[in-house]
Amino acid sequence: MKDTSFDPRRAALRLASALRAGTSIEALPEEERPATLEEGYAVQAGFVEQLGEGTAGWKLAGASPRGLRGALPNPPATGVLIPSRVFASGAPVRLPAGRGATLEVEVSLRFSREVSPADEAFDAASMLAEASLAVEVVCSRYLDRKAVGQPSFVGDNVGFHALVRGDRLGFTAGSSFDGEAGLWREGDRIAASLAGDDRTNPFLSLAFLWDRLGKQRLHIAEGSVVTTGTLTVPVDVTQGGYYEARLGDAKVALTLAH
Repeated sequence: MKDTSFDPRRAALRLASALRAGTSIEALPEEERPATLEEGYAVQAGFVEQLGEGTAGWKLAGASPRGLRGALPNPPATGVLIPSRVFASGAPVRLPAGRGATLEVEVSLRFSREVSPADEAFDAASMLAEASLAVEVVCSRYLDRKAVGQPSFVGDNVGFHALVRGDRLGFTAGSSFDGEAGLWREGDRIAASLAGDDRTNPFLSLAFLWDRLGKQRLHIAEGSVVTTGTLTVPVDVTQGGYYEARLGDAKVALTLAH
């Protein structure tokens, strides 16, 4: 009888090799391709294991109120933050030769202690060390991440390339961080705020991750960072240069280079 079980290891190795080499693939070979989200997350876990760095936290994608209601084509997804790719404001971020990226202005949250979502209700005051303005740099290992399907994109760690964290943001347990947000390149505005149900509410977004980790009986380590999803229209960029995001008076900057 033919074995129909899915083995994520070859796909994970292929994607990790592409990341290390700075190369891109059109798609995973059919025999390595995840067909379900469960299989995609198995590839993602293998991909992170291949990199050998552990995790600095998590990213969320598609977890706006609209996405959490199931009103988007794909459900919300989670990825892993790779420690060597989490930077302080002002850092240079290098892209693979000839590739562009998608930039998203986000709120990142850092935990002050180890927590267990399966056993504890979320409490911002006792669990969070800080909230910071951040820019996520999305650069998939696929030439066209939208063409490969959600399971394959999840396997590619939801396209995570880098996270740059900047100024701290004041917050309370009910904060929605709904001030005017934007992204500028060399002084020219290139991305405007999202609004309404298209704009991430960071604590609602975090609740999705909290539930997912709780079901998996996973802990959040002290110092872990969660970046919660975009406050601005995601913008595709191909040019290097100086980029600055703002949310009210808070800022975060990065320099993209090839």
